[in-house]
Amino acid sequence: MKFGIDIGHNCPPDTGAVGIKKEDELTKAVGTRLMEKLKAAGHTVVDCTPNSASGVNDSLRQRVNKANANNVNVFVSIHFNAANSKAHGTEVFGISNTSQGIAQSVLKEIVKLGFRDRGVKSGNFFVLRNTQMPAILVECCFCDSKIDMDLFDAEKMAEAIKDGLIGEDEEEAPKPDKNYILEITKPTILKPSTEQASDLPKDTLFDITPGNYPILSFLFEEQHYCVTWPDKSKGNRNKHFVFAEHCKIQEK
Repeated sequence: MKFGIDIGHNCPPDTGAVGIKKEDELTKAVGTRLMEKLKAAGHTVVDCTPNSASGVNDSLRQRVNKANANNVNVFVSIHFNAANSKAHGTEVFGISNTSQGIAQSVLKEIVKLGFRDRGVKSGNFFVLRNTQMPAILVECCFCDSKIDMDLFDAEKMAEAIKDGLIGEDEEEAPKPDKNYILEITKPTILKPSTEQASDLPKDTLFDITPGNYPILSFLFEEQHYCVTWPDKSKGNRNKHFVFAEHCKIQEK
């Protein structure tokens, strides 16, 4: 899947709110980590954040144009709220039914971190109205709230958004109709996509020796098997790809 990630503001004169912490710094911390995590999971990421702009409208237009020109599948704009130092929590915006479904999934994961659930809302934001694909705007939490800033961790927030976009919950993982065995016939690696291993981050690759391994499910794609592990021994339940010439799939 191809994601368009918009790190909110960070393009003077388009700058964000200032509270206990600066929104620009928070969005950059979360957005950068989110892009890395999506890439590591085998997805394509387009950074829609402009480098310079003549004004706020130009900044917003550039973000939308980048997403539309690259035909991304989902557009995600990262922001932090600010109000009266008392409001706190997370809310996610989307206009279409599809967008609101994605927004609900992301919100659910962020709320697990302890943030107040402020709901999924339909906002008349430029980046939501003018993108040609499902688009969400995430107000991660309030940058002027001590409650939220004490709770906030950029790594955990990025992980939660990533899980909301592509992950599956441990409790809600689909139960397979049958059990499958992945028979590795020669030393190889598991990887997050069908790309060459040399083009992928090393920390996303898992060495795997010949033998039989349990898996939840599989599918065949581009000369690779895509397999889902039944536990976290090979990462956080992400699907993995293994070159078909190096393995066989057997029903248990």
